[in-house]
Amino acid sequence: MLLESRQLIANFDKYFLRKYKWRYVLMVVNNHYFDRYSFFLQAWRFGDALHYSYDLMEMSRDEAKYQQVMQDLRAHTKMRIEFRDTHDLQHPGRDIVNDMVHGHGTSTHYHNQKAQ
Repeated sequence: MLLESRQLIANFDKYFLRKYKWRYVLMVVNNHYFDRYSFFLQAWRFGDALHYSYDLMEMSRDEAKYQQVMQDLRAHTKMRIEFRDTHDLQHPGRDIVNDMVHGHGTSTHYHNQKAQ
């Protein structure tokens, strides 16, 4: 087993606590900006609007090593894996100016500076 696989599985076991009324999803991001793969564990508590994201590991973009790490990860867990790619970034549909969920209760509109 590769060093990256051991590191990923150790971090996965550290953060995957199997808590009651929690939902977990593994997320793999192919980050073209930094030429790396990033692995995250996302967690949602039932009835809570926030989600928690744990950074498990980053590795350089080497396709053979990535395939081996994914094979080791799938052998370790049957959890659903969600894949993301930075070439396919999605706009939320409209600009977010009030975000009551994340503690930003005031508007994020910028005030126009008056010319003097």
